[in-house]
Amino acid sequence: MSLDTRKFEVLRISILSLCNFACVYCAPKEKDNLSSSNAYKQFLSPSLLDQNLKQLIPHIQIKEVHLTGGEPTLHQNLIQLIEIVKQHSIDEIAITSNGNFESGLVTKMKEAGLTRMNFSLDSMSQSGFQKLSDRNKPVSQILEQISEAKSIGLEVKINSTILRGFNESEILDLLEWSGKRSIPIRFLEFMKMGPLHKEHPMYFYSAEEIRNQISKKYKFLKHPTASDSTAEYYITDEGYIFGLIANHTEPFCEGCNRLRMDSKGRIYGCLSDETSFEIPNSYEDVQSTLHQAMLTKKKKFTGSELSMKFIGG
Repeated sequence: MSLDTRKFEVLRISILSLCNFACVYCAPKEKDNLSSSNAYKQFLSPSLLDQNLKQLIPHIQIKEVHLTGGEPTLHQNLIQLIEIVKQHSIDEIAITSNGNFESGLVTKMKEAGLTRMNFSLDSMSQSGFQKLSDRNKPVSQILEQISEAKSIGLEVKINSTILRGFNESEILDLLEWSGKRSIPIRFLEFMKMGPLHKEHPMYFYSAEEIRNQISKKYKFLKHPTASDSTAEYYITDEGYIFGLIANHTEPFCEGCNRLRMDSKGRIYGCLSDETSFEIPNSYEDVQSTLHQAMLTKKKKFTGSELSMKFIGG
């Protein structure tokens, strides 16, 4: 697909850069009390979100808004942000969370207009979970939040980033747990971004290795996959659905329809490009800015030293 025919259709918004975990692939050197640093005090305000959506909607048909972070459930105005997106007649509103939030929040988000939750779950074991997240939180609590989201009717997916030496031995456990609950799981290749940018080869575990490991226990076939999907989906004979997001070995950049916004309200056209743009006020200038953002898109994922939590993945 050429840049001339490609359109922005999905808006991913990093509503804050703060997170209550310090996962090895995102923020391995960060410990407790992250809020003490000014670098982590940037929250997207409801008024700025509303203003930016008003500026963007006349130019692009947004079919989905996806709220990310950092950890978006830490945003004190999260429910209001979801309500604002809903007010702009956007039908699909998703959020990606690590699942470490207060009981009952899932229901509040759904009532505000949320339609889907993606949970980051990289390990089923308590020791593996602690090693990856650098936090002593009960993994059982995250599993309960996933089950609750499923039970109240939200569309639910699980994202598992696989790192060599950390959790490649848990792929089958993750697949079985999610499959038995009819929850699709996506296994992600570790992306060359953020603090471990230079050490990427040391921890990289490919989609082909993941497929090979699954094939030792399960028979599976390709499953229908949307043309703009970041994942290639499969289904096992047992009906377990899993996807592979292989930015490095099986790139999908040429079909990318995503526009990203950070917690300062600036937009990015490509995950592999740190160039950002302020959304201008005039109609003509917005159109020009979106064109410039589209031009930053790469034909292949190249990575970035920018941490995922600042741009929302």
